[in-house]
Amino acid sequence: MACEDEATSTFSKKYRVRFYFEIQQSSELYNAIGNPGQFVTIRPLNGKVRIENTLGGNDYALSQIGSRDFEYGLGGLIVGTSSTPNMQNNFEIVAYDLACPNCDRQSYRLKLKDDGSASCGHCGITYDLNNFGWILNAAVNQDKELRGLYRYRVVFNGMAVNITN
Repeated sequence: MACEDEATSTFSKKYRVRFYFEIQQSSELYNAIGNPGQFVTIRPLNGKVRIENTLGGNDYALSQIGSRDFEYGLGGLIVGTSSTPNMQNNFEIVAYDLACPNCDRQSYRLKLKDDGSASCGHCGITYDLNNFGWILNAAVNQDKELRGLYRYRVVFNGMAVNITN
């Protein structure tokens, strides 16, 4: 069996992700799934899941079994609907890791912006969430090869999102 090169794969397998959530439980997630260009962050916090957009967010209780089974990648998740249509002219639901892939540390989480981008406060890189998580801009003095956001698979059945790798 051939090894898959992380750099050329569409979906990252570097950090384990397994998350399932019914969108009607969270107005933030519901709006992000239903409106192109909208995104939320999702991360564990004190035994609950924190879902927030650029205006704020809420904590949601999970079942004992659900909270143990969920895995959030390195720093959590960014989930939303891209405002750039795919080849079938549909707006695609996307999921990325919340941690900066170039800093590659859980504590260097990205901050969402209203323009559909997210930036790292540590290295200064800004990522375009509407364009596959590619780098929008980076500091001039970067001395290493940079990569876009870690991306994860999303299945949406009309009621719930299932995010995996």
